[in-house]
Amino acid sequence: MDMSYSTSAVDEDSQLDYWQRLVCDTFLQLEFERPARPAAGFHGELAAAAGLDVMRVATVTSDPHAVSRSRELIRRSLEDDLLVNVVVRGRVAVEQDGRRADLLAGDFTLYDSARPCRIACPDPFRMVVLQIPRDAFAENGLPRPAAGATATAVRGDRGVGGLVSPFLRALADRGAALTPRTAHRIAINALGLLTTALSDDAGTRTRPPALTRASQLARARRYIADHLDDPLLTPADVAEGLGLSVRYLHSLFRAEGASPLRWIVAQRLEQSARLLADPFQGHLSITDIAFAVGFKDASHFSRSFRGCYGVSPRAYRTRHARPPPARAVP
Repeated sequence: MDMSYSTSAVDEDSQLDYWQRLVCDTFLQLEFERPARPAAGFHGELAAAAGLDVMRVATVTSDPHAVSRSRELIRRSLEDDLLVNVVVRGRVAVEQDGRRADLLAGDFTLYDSARPCRIACPDPFRMVVLQIPRDAFAENGLPRPAAGATATAVRGDRGVGGLVSPFLRALADRGAALTPRTAHRIAINALGLLTTALSDDAGTRTRPPALTRASQLARARRYIADHLDDPLLTPADVAEGLGLSVRYLHSLFRAEGASPLRWIVAQRLEQSARLLADPFQGHLSITDIAFAVGFKDASHFSRSFRGCYGVSPRAYRTRHARPPPARAVP
């Protein structure tokens, strides 16, 4: 039988917190971005279909919100699944690996719990979520979807996507009524259909146009800027996040007389200098700033900073910091 949950079961002041716990307990550990103008209360419903042993299937209906999964959260989590979002109503944007899939009703996309992602739903929405253990494809004789398939929209109004989307939505509506043996067979068929729809030759995926080397370099620099606070960030992480080979990533920076690692360090030092000179960050210690920009060791930070700017971080702060401007009194 289906298991259904609703925020209407708790008082208004507790509804958003209840929804966060419910979604994290059902799917993955996620970080929630609260609505910019939160209304009184928060509406959310989750119906989890039972009986599909190869995968977990649920229908999510909710007010607008966004969730993300950071590299730090991934390190602290045990989940290792592939997930598929099938939009039933509303708009959903899924970002991962430097790509963004903008989905409308009927569209679906794949994302990987082992890599950072963000899912934004700007309107009230309903979608079916399939959570599939990573090994389920191989265990049933099927190829696992390629890494390049993440955050790429499969359109539900054309080609293979038009056939697969209604089938996936029906799993949530009718899966609980199937016998265990039939449900298992249907779930295996769903994996096969997903493999077909997500394959490079299916003709249903909406691919971004080819990027120039300059555009790829700009993407790499932006990715590094967005992940500077990760002390374990490596060129391999950047390449994986962008769907590039490490060799190609190095070639992009080499053409600029740099390397990915040197760029990461340079950006950390530049950001630390901005923080040291910012009067509004005077409450942060030197060590706080070092850790905030991704250095793991305060002594290493101080040596690197001196090597770049010729003075210690403390001397740089003394030389450049100014008191914050006084607020005008009306």
